[in-house]
Amino acid sequence: MNREARVLTPDSDEWHDHLNNLKEAEPVSTLYVKGRPLPDPLKSVAIVGTRRPTVTGLELAHEMAVALAEAGFAIVSGLALGIDAAAHRAALDVGGHTVAVLGCGLDVRYLERNMPLRRQIAARGTLISEYPDGTAARAEHFPARNRVIVGLCEAVVVIEGGFRSGALITARIANGAGRTVFAVPGSPRNAVAVGPNELIRAGATLVTGPNHVLEDMASHLTWVEPYQPFERGSLSEGEIQVLHTLDAVPVTAGRIGEMTGMPPGKVALVLSQLELRGLARRTRIGQFEITKAGLTASLETA
Repeated sequence: MNREARVLTPDSDEWHDHLNNLKEAEPVSTLYVKGRPLPDPLKSVAIVGTRRPTVTGLELAHEMAVALAEAGFAIVSGLALGIDAAAHRAALDVGGHTVAVLGCGLDVRYLERNMPLRRQIAARGTLISEYPDGTAARAEHFPARNRVIVGLCEAVVVIEGGFRSGALITARIANGAGRTVFAVPGSPRNAVAVGPNELIRAGATLVTGPNHVLEDMASHLTWVEPYQPFERGSLSEGEIQVLHTLDAVPVTAGRIGEMTGMPPGKVALVLSQLELRGLARRTRIGQFEITKAGLTASLETA
């Protein structure tokens, strides 16, 4: 894979329409990119938050990123200390795609503590900047950087942040651009919960774990190529395992995970595969039940 930096503009094949659809925010005109191609924004989720998180916040960032990466979503963030770095690392840990948007040139050393992580992302994920090589990190670059994060994703998850934090700026840009905003609530006495709590009060979707995000984003778990219909012997071990937990009584993805021992991201991906094969069906309230074809397949694989 070519690891050299490349320059993208709206005319580039790699450019996505989401980068042009930022509503009131300043348009993005040029990106300097190193690493893997830009992921499909419809299958990309940003995870952002404070640079000074609680232990719980770090655990949630890791849990969210792992589950979403396992389900096939790219994880986008700003490579800051704290929540951002935790999300990037978690995605890499499970072999997922992560995208880091910088507030300086790609050749500029910034945040020495994150340099090893930055090198890993360059090798296995994607590094992005609006700024040419040699551009130092400046305070005004980071709010601008946040709109690029929004332009690369379909949804933003906010895990801890103050009222004026960069995470809240990202969320407000996302809301204005029509992206889904998820926020993890916290105690009103916790300074880093002020931002997410305010977002929820203003209409953001309250989430307490990855299952909530995966349920909302399930419609994006689709394949570019039509998935092969069921044929005897064509189901994977994971598909068979999940199929055997389903019956005519709807069940939640969380309960399926408890019965199979699979992590949330894997459950979400397998359920999407079964839906596309016509073996499972999602109810209006987000639960899952078996179809007639699925019952036949279940009996044949018992």
